Amino acid sequence: MKILRLLPVAALLALPVHTVSAQYAALPLVDKELFDLLRKSPALAATCAASRIELVNDRYEPCARRKEARYIRTITPEKHGYTVRVQTPHGFTLMTGHYDDAAALVPHGDFRYYDHAGTLRAEGRYVDGRKFGTWLRYDDLGRRLSDKQYDGLDWEGKQLKLGLASQCCYLDDMATEGPGGQ
Repeated sequence: MKILRLLPVAALLALPVHTVSAQYAALPLVDKELFDLLRKSPALAATCAASRIELVNDRYEPCARRKEARYIRTITPEKHGYTVRVQTPHGFTLMTGHYDDAAALVPHGDFRYYDHAGTLRAEGRYVDGRKFGTWLRYDDLGRRLSDKQYDGLDWEGKQLKLGLASQCCYLDDMATEGPGGQ
């Protein structure tokens, strides 16, 4: 029975690369066979309907080499931005979230992170690529931990907020550098 199930996948591997992406619609969205198929494709990615499916590393970034591939990331366009889901090769969801850009580089919206057992570990919001507001955290049994507050500030903004630097220092540095940092 297992051989009969693998025959369609073996037939896909024999097809030229440009026709493989059209065949993904017939496969389940995420499973070990799809993961292996993507690892064999030169681009380490494919398109299924409007969604882009790609292999990512442990940090959920696109892979440059096959050895780095750990998870499958599906990017689906929406009216305002892109919904992203990261899953294990066996189909367990590790992350869901919303991005502003098609390359999924700028997180902007609600996010949920899960562990390999499927337990929700954290949920919160990103604004323009930075954590913002209250993030809810959970232990490995799903019990709520203390919340974490984020203000959405970058490193310099945090230094200013904590009083460890003043804005005049940054303005003086910019003035001595001149336009364009020269």
